[in-house]
Amino acid sequence: MLKIVFLYVFIYGAANDVLARSHGKRNKWHDGGKIVGGTETNITSYPYQVYVEVLRGVLSYGCGGSILSDKYVLTAAHCLTGVSRVRVRAGSTSASSGGTRYTTFLYKIHPDYDPITSDNDIGIIRMVRKMTLDGVNTRAVALPSADTVIDEGQNVVVTGWGATSEGGSSSDTLMVVMVPVVSLQSCNETYSNSITPRMFCAGYEEGGKDSCQGDSGGPAVDETTGEQLGVVSFGRGCARPNVPGVYTNVVEFLDWIAENTSS
Repeated sequence: MLKIVFLYVFIYGAANDVLARSHGKRNKWHDGGKIVGGTETNITSYPYQVYVEVLRGVLSYGCGGSILSDKYVLTAAHCLTGVSRVRVRAGSTSASSGGTRYTTFLYKIHPDYDPITSDNDIGIIRMVRKMTLDGVNTRAVALPSADTVIDEGQNVVVTGWGATSEGGSSSDTLMVVMVPVVSLQSCNETYSNSITPRMFCAGYEEGGKDSCQGDSGGPAVDETTGEQLGVVSFGRGCARPNVPGVYTNVVEFLDWIAENTSS
């Protein structure tokens, strides 16, 4: 499953290497695309969602992202590694048309991102020109407070254009699925004790619903508050029984996000 650096006043730049769940969801298990077991939806229901097309030379692949402001998009670090350009499509239910497309080469990955373990899998894209946020098709996502606790059993809503089945094709229409948070202890039993406090896991014991390749970098928001709690990071296959998906825990990165989106 799948899962850079800008050069402004702090190290924004461009160029590295990205494999993982980019056209897909998660990095660590190189399994990669779309929401599994979900339903089609409309961008007006999730106007913070954007489609992120990542270019590396002549190759390109898709990820998801969420609008932080008219200048910044939140995504996964593994989506940005080694890329030369990023195209962000905002305000469209379709991944391939509609809305407005913004091209940039400015981005930043977390300095402690580990491509082997997928720890600190979070990145920020900076727009060259401001996005238009109309409040209907495009708006910023709400972030949680620093004291937010992500509880076992809590439902998160995940959106994206990734694959609808493991190894399947990506969707051109925005998809949505809701999955419950799984305890870190249980998730560590599945992932050989590799899940850190900077991650959380979500999925059904019976499987059937999950994010997948192509969903990488997309948001997982609290069902009740609408606050973004997670970023699609990695997983073993898609929607397998007793194998939850893994998400970057946004609560652990609020200071880093604030520091890198203040200009």
